Amino acid sequence: MADVVPKSWKPKADMQRIHVHWTAGGHKANSTDKAAYHILIEGDGDLVRGDKSIAANAKGSGMKQASHTLNANTGAIGVSMCCMAGARESPFDPGKFPMTEKQWNKMIEVVADLAETYGIMVTPVTILTHAEVWPNLHIKQKNKWDIVRRAFDSSTVGHKEVGDVMRAEIAAVMDRDLPEIPVDEIPQEMKPPKYRVSGVWPSTLNFRDAPNGKRVGSLPERTVVERLGVVDAWWRVRTRQGFIGWVFSDFLKPV
Repeated sequence: MADVVPKSWKPKADMQRIHVHWTAGGHKANSTDKAAYHILIEGDGDLVRGDKSIAANAKGSGMKQASHTLNANTGAIGVSMCCMAGARESPFDPGKFPMTEKQWNKMIEVVADLAETYGIMVTPVTILTHAEVWPNLHIKQKNKWDIVRRAFDSSTVGHKEVGDVMRAEIAAVMDRDLPEIPVDEIPQEMKPPKYRVSGVWPSTLNFRDAPNGKRVGSLPERTVVERLGVVDAWWRVRTRQGFIGWVFSDFLKPV
């Protein structure tokens, strides 16, 4: 996909996760924000680079990390939207600097770019909001509710609900940017059948290490996969990021 984040902001590094936050500040990035996050998205959608390199958060880097998530910074990229100063969770009040739809949409593009660059699979344990860190990674946080609400969308409430929407939109962006290859240029024997995850929304499809085996991830609605093999109702598939695993075929529809 085309670069949304400048290439110079994306050094080579072994990164496993992307954590999405809001700053609980105004619509412009300040010095505190820049110290905590790798990439910030201001109210108008403009990107601001944080003070720390993404590579600083790689395991064993020896550099000072961007401390965006309590006890969960190593291997994780911190992306944050500049917004929500003075916000209240219940009853919900977004304050004077609400998250904008423009910010959200830019964040989706940013995270899709980073996931593509660093080979990060779109699952609830690899791409998640700060509010999902405790329930999904089992790493205790300090009353963080970013992001359980979107100021421009009153219908989506809860860490899982918002996270599922986010991952589905990220997967759709990555799917949208798949390169088109003329069919007649690929030998028939080299064309794995392609399928799209369908019918799991608002949940996700379990991704397993064997037929009915251990769950190693999950695939959001609309994720495109290639079928590599079949064992009864279980299909061995490959995601566009190159991950190979097994899924239950009832939730796959031909592309």
